[in-house]
Amino acid sequence: MDRVRDILLYVSAAFAMLSFACAVYQAMNDKVGSAVTLAGLGVACTLLVFFPRLEVFKAYGVEARLSQTLDRAEEILQKLQRLSVISARTSYMTMAWGNRMDTPAAKDKQAVLDEVDKQLIDLSVSPAERTALQRPYVQLISFDFYLLFTGLLDRYGNWKRENLMKQLNANKDKDMQQAGEAFYKAFNNWRSRALGNEVHNRLSVHRFDEEMTKVAPDDWLDERERRAAGSFRAQMVRMFADCEKKGGYTPEAAEFYDRYHDLSGQDEKIKELFGVNPSKP
Repeated sequence: MDRVRDILLYVSAAFAMLSFACAVYQAMNDKVGSAVTLAGLGVACTLLVFFPRLEVFKAYGVEARLSQTLDRAEEILQKLQRLSVISARTSYMTMAWGNRMDTPAAKDKQAVLDEVDKQLIDLSVSPAERTALQRPYVQLISFDFYLLFTGLLDRYGNWKRENLMKQLNANKDKDMQQAGEAFYKAFNNWRSRALGNEVHNRLSVHRFDEEMTKVAPDDWLDERERRAAGSFRAQMVRMFADCEKKGGYTPEAAEFYDRYHDLSGQDEKIKELFGVNPSKP
């Protein structure tokens, strides 16, 4: 088909040149009608040959805007898309690793990235490519949630250990000492499992819900505490699933993280869950 098209274009070009030559000859012989007809045929053949390459063609009061403008627009759009993707990749990586610091707040970071994502949508960047850009940021959200959960429970566990030690020092009851030894062993095993498992090295492959199940502190909590911790864990798993769907913090998750991720926030959540404040003796 390409060869046939090329042959037709060559033939059209030959007809165009012949038509213009004949039009000039007829005009010189005062045959205006024939000259106009031949000139029109020449213009038609010229349009056929050069249509893909011309931006604007004007003849006999007729203006034709052709495909070169569209081709140029598409080229510019493609370049804008690539620049936006590069800019978005930088934004997502900067915001992701910015989670290692205390500022800005998660909701403020996400507000910026929502604008970035809107720009990518406006520029017709594919959902798959946008998801790839968001992935490092979402992975580090899961890590921050993991640290919030394990850090909070570690703080509560240390508070329980100190209280238990005070009771043991005040009461040398054998049964209490055995209960204390069992708690120390269970709590230390949990700490090794939760704080020393290098989950950050598995960010690209781990499933957040599975990791959270692995670090459930059921072995050193009583029944009431286990229910509270289980509800807390389920809430975080649900919120992170929503973050995965969004490709970043949801408003609920951002507010949650900003409120509870630091020491005072952990104490507030511990009081909500277990009814004690670790900062107070």
